[in-house]
Amino acid sequence: MGLKALRIRWAEPAERDFDALLSYIAFESPEAARHLFAKVMEAIEHAARFPESARFIPELGRSYRELLAVRPFRLIYRIAGKELRIIGVMRMEQDFDPDRFMGS
Repeated sequence: MGLKALRIRWAEPAERDFDALLSYIAFESPEAARHLFAKVMEAIEHAARFPESARFIPELGRSYRELLAVRPFRLIYRIAGKELRIIGVMRMEQDFDPDRFMGS
């Protein structure tokens, strides 16, 4: 009876960035890194079930959305058919360069 979730697909740069951010955090606190990983995955799974619930990214247009629910991360995705494509993961305080994500 529930909604069918979109398939989650990670762009390679997004996956690399996420791994690097978690590794950095794990250096100081492995427990904090595990907790953040679980929270991010939970947020992504929720987005796959309700992909249009996140806000649009004004600099990228209506095709791109972002999850801000798991601080300090900003997750950027777009809906492509039956897929939720994670195209970027960055820290919230990083400068946002729209050109980095266009065409992903």
